[in-house]
Amino acid sequence: MPDHNHARFNEAVVAHLPVAMEAQEALAQAVDLNGPYQADIEQGIVTIAGRPLRVLLLGTVSKGSGTWLWSWANQGFSSVIPAIAPVRRAAEMAQQWGLWELAEPQFSLEGVLDAGLGAGASVALVAAPLVGATAFYSADYGAGIAYFGIVDPAVPRPVAQGVTFPRRIMAAVDLQPSSPRGQVLTYAAVHNLRVTGDQRQLKVHIGPDVLSVLFDEQGRITTISGTLSPNPAG
Repeated sequence: MPDHNHARFNEAVVAHLPVAMEAQEALAQAVDLNGPYQADIEQGIVTIAGRPLRVLLLGTVSKGSGTWLWSWANQGFSSVIPAIAPVRRAAEMAQQWGLWELAEPQFSLEGVLDAGLGAGASVALVAAPLVGATAFYSADYGAGIAYFGIVDPAVPRPVAQGVTFPRRIMAAVDLQPSSPRGQVLTYAAVHNLRVTGDQRQLKVHIGPDVLSVLFDEQGRITTISGTLSPNPAG
């Protein structure tokens, strides 16, 4: 296991929070997350409260050892089945992103930022968009927790809208305020939004709307403003 800390990974967790919080909200609107679940890994289906959803198995967390194990490294499953094979995409991005955790088959979660749902959820929220999933679902199986990426058409990625953009960003900033600029840029990247600007201002183009995000000398958001069209984008 590499002798690295999780500093850069934790930065990625914070940056991905607006996207993750938005996606988890969409998942909660589609299914009752408090209902029982059944998982069929071979078929790539998790049934939550009676509703089947297509999924990828991202990885599992051992409660005993406090480690994350990527699904493609789990000897209990074939790494080529459709619910697991796409997860290797994340490993292919490890060097580009400078996130060694994406390619390490198993690693300790000690030091991984817990943004409120556990350190395993932090790994899942970074991995999900990298492998084509929208939200993630955590399934407690006693000895551990399995994390699934949702790839079902019933839970599409929410469309970015100018009217909701400030709330998406500020909800994440309120939770983890260390990197608001990274949160804006990551949200824009996942949604394929054009961004212009400099260190003190970013302009995010969302359909016909342009939202200006102003930062102070410490990099904190001071205002989010702009003109909104009568009809939201999307």
